[in-house]
Amino acid sequence: MRTTLKYIALLLIGILSIPNSFSQQNTRSPYSIFGVGLLNYDGFADNAANGRNGFSYRHESNYSFTNPASISALQYSVFNTAAYMNLGKLKTSSVNQNFSNAGFNYIALAVPLKKIKSGLAFGLLPFSDVGYNVINKKDSGTVVIRNEFEGIGGLSKVNIGWGTDFFKHISLGANYSHIFGQINESSKRRYPGNRYMTSYGDQSSVSLKGNHLDLGLQLHTSSDSGLSHVLGFVFSSSTKLNGTQDRFVYTFTEVYVDNEIPKDTLINTKEKSAKVELPKAFSLSYSIGNHEKWQATVGYSKSLWSQYSSIYNGNEGLLDNQAYSFGFFACPTPHFDNSIRANKASRYLKSIRYSVGFHHSDGYISAFNSKISENGLSIGLGLPFTRIQKSLEGNFKMTSRIFLTGEFIRRGTLENNLIQEDFIKITLGLNFADKWFKKRLFN
Repeated sequence: MRTTLKYIALLLIGILSIPNSFSQQNTRSPYSIFGVGLLNYDGFADNAANGRNGFSYRHESNYSFTNPASISALQYSVFNTAAYMNLGKLKTSSVNQNFSNAGFNYIALAVPLKKIKSGLAFGLLPFSDVGYNVINKKDSGTVVIRNEFEGIGGLSKVNIGWGTDFFKHISLGANYSHIFGQINESSKRRYPGNRYMTSYGDQSSVSLKGNHLDLGLQLHTSSDSGLSHVLGFVFSSSTKLNGTQDRFVYTFTEVYVDNEIPKDTLINTKEKSAKVELPKAFSLSYSIGNHEKWQATVGYSKSLWSQYSSIYNGNEGLLDNQAYSFGFFACPTPHFDNSIRANKASRYLKSIRYSVGFHHSDGYISAFNSKISENGLSIGLGLPFTRIQKSLEGNFKMTSRIFLTGEFIRRGTLENNLIQEDFIKITLGLNFADKWFKKRLFN
C-alpha cells in the first residue's frame, strides 16, 4: 500500500504543479459568453473515447461520476486523473483564427466497501469554463464603432459519490457536488479617436457557490456465456448558485486610440447579492457486452435549459437541449501477463482497449435563429499494465490503464454570420487500480 501511495503522491505533485489549474483560461470559445460558460463533461478519459457516455458504464476496476450507481461495481481501489490539450480553429464566412489551450481534467479516488456491497468516491473536476474575446468593428466612414466583449474564469466542483447494490441486479447511487468559482466579464462600446462621442464600459466580477445532486440507477444482468446488459438512468437536480457581484459601469471618451478619459460613473456596486439557477436533466443509457472484452453503448440526455435563470433574472434565450451518444470498445485479452515471454508484443496489442464513439448535442444556445449544436467523433487507446497479487483470498489480476483519447469536435455554424469551432481534443488519463486493504500472508 505504501508503494501505491507514493505513486499517487507523485501524480498529485505533477498535477498540482500545473500553475493556476483552476484559474487558467481553459477555453477559447465565444459561446462561453452564455450561461455560466461551457459545461465540462463529467466522465473520465475512457468514457470520452466511448462517445462521452458513462451512464451505463459498469466495471470492476473503474467507474464514472456521470452515474454514481457504477461505483458499487468496484472490486479494487481506483485512482483517476487526466489533463487535456485543444488544438483548433475559429471560423467565420470570411476569417479564420487558430487557437490552442490546455488544462486539468479531473482527479478522483474511489474505494470499494465490500461488506456493505457499496463504494465511495471523491473527485475534483472543472464544472464550466469561460474564455472569450470578441471584437466587432463598424466603420460608417465618419464614425467608427468598436464593440468589445471579454470573459475569463469558470466554476469547479468537489464530488462525493456513493453507490450500492440494492438488490442482486439493481444498483443505486447518489452524487453530491459542491460547485464554486468566479467569472469575470467586461464589455465596451467605443468610438476610438472621436472626442465628441461618449464611450461606455461595463465590468463585472461574480463569485458563485452552491450544491448539486445526481441520483443514479443501474439495472444489470449477465448470462453464463459472459454476455452482460446494463441499463442506466440518471436524474440531475436543478442547482441554485448564490454569491456576490462587483459591477462597475462608466462612460469615457477617447481622444487617442486606447487612451480612456473617464467621464461619469453610472454604477459602482460591491458584493451585491447574485443568484443563478441551473436546470435539471435526465439521462438514459443501455450497454451490452462481454465484461471487459467488448461493449456497445447508446445513450440519450435532455437538459431543461429553458428553466435557466441568470444573475439578471433572465433566461438569456436558452432552450432545452437533447444529446445522443454511441460508443464501442473491444479488448480481446483484458489482462496482460508480462511474465510470459512468448509473443509478448502480439499479446500486448491484444490487451489494448480500442474505443470509438460519436456524440451529438442539439445545443441550448440560439443565436440569430440558429441553434449552436455540437458533434464529436472520438477514438481511444487503453494501454494496460497488469499486476498479479497474492493473498489469503487468492490471486488477483488487477489491470490499470493509461488512456489516450482523441476527439474531433465541431461546434457552431457558419450560417447567419456566426462562428464555427473545429478542434481536436487530446486527453491523457490514468486509471490506477489496486487492492489496498488486504490480509497479510505472514505477520
